[in-house]
Amino acid sequence: MSCNCSKCNPNKPCGCADSALSTPCSYTDCAIGSERCEDVQCAECVSYCGTSFQVVDEQTENIFQIQNGERLDMILQKLALMIVNGFGTCNAENLHHAPYNVYATNITNTTADILWNGESTLTTGISVYYDTVVAPTGWVLSNATPVAPTVLTYGLTGLTPSTQYKIKLVSNDGSELCESVQILITTLA
Repeated sequence: MSCNCSKCNPNKPCGCADSALSTPCSYTDCAIGSERCEDVQCAECVSYCGTSFQVVDEQTENIFQIQNGERLDMILQKLALMIVNGFGTCNAENLHHAPYNVYATNITNTTADILWNGESTLTTGISVYYDTVVAPTGWVLSNATPVAPTVLTYGLTGLTPSTQYKIKLVSNDGSELCESVQILITTLA
């Protein structure tokens, strides 16, 4: 593994001032009091630097693969889907699968932008759900009309200030639903 801050997502907790570095981990423009990138090994700043490999289930012919240059946070989300779904139909490597590399950015007191990638070609739509972490009331569907499979972002609105939420995405291929891993956000005061 090696640090690669040019691939950080916009919501990275690295403390870095610039998420689009041309030379990974050569920080000179950090905010006062923030750590240098090479001192903070967050999952968004680490990528796999080895030979790409895959594991194949001989019974179903489904696969799980890791590629050179893939970010650790993406690998961990794909692995979480694999643990939950096994080599089943929602595995991140199959034609229809749950979204992965899910993260939030532009978090305010009542809104957050949810982004993802790794979308499958068979998905007909993505539904966005959220619930509070403390005193959960049950999953709330945020979008009555599913997000088109070519759109990889959704603006979540109507949140309560200073509240921690869990968020998940559910992809639909017309016959089966696949859930993403859940992410946590806390809205601003």
